[in-house]
Amino acid sequence: MNNKAKMLDNRPPQKPSEWIGTADAARHLGISIPTLRRWIKAGHLKPRRSPTGVLRFRKEDLDNTLT
Repeated sequence: MNNKAKMLDNRPPQKPSEWIGTADAARHLGISIPTLRRWIKAGHLKPRRSPTGVLRFRKEDLDNTLT
């Protein structure tokens, strides 16, 4: 598999409303961005990284974190 194919495999699904960025994820959880980053480092959250390197979170995963 070439590099371009690998990048395409890591893309989030095409429903943009399900995927949000770091600031929106922190707001959704009611926490600060530094806390969100600590949760990622601790393994509580598993964001996907877009081909450009931007972290993306599924709202469903964020909601499951709160329960």
